[in-house]
Amino acid sequence: MDRKGQLRNVAFGGAWSEQIAGEEALRAAMRRVEAASVETADADLRLDETLRQALSTVADAHPKGAMLQAAWDRALALPFATLRAGELARIARTLREGMSHRLND
Repeated sequence: MDRKGQLRNVAFGGAWSEQIAGEEALRAAMRRVEAASVETADADLRLDETLRQALSTVADAHPKGAMLQAAWDRALALPFATLRAGELARIARTLREGMSHRLND
């Protein structure tokens, strides 16, 4: 059983059990976004649907998420892997810093 299922079965769990699952999903999505700066040298991440979903999860939780998601799309189109990796890492840091209160992992 996954974590969300476990928490759903907690008697009188209330809203806190749903928040735990949401925060864990957000942290997992953030880790996926951060890993992209390394993966970009070997793969075209523009077609990676799991990365797209992770980025959407993180961007939805960030005050400037829409702007950072647009910057991410531009960064993925950069022709040189080193520039692309650097820009993706910078955007991931910005996303993490904007949500540090929720991402204490």
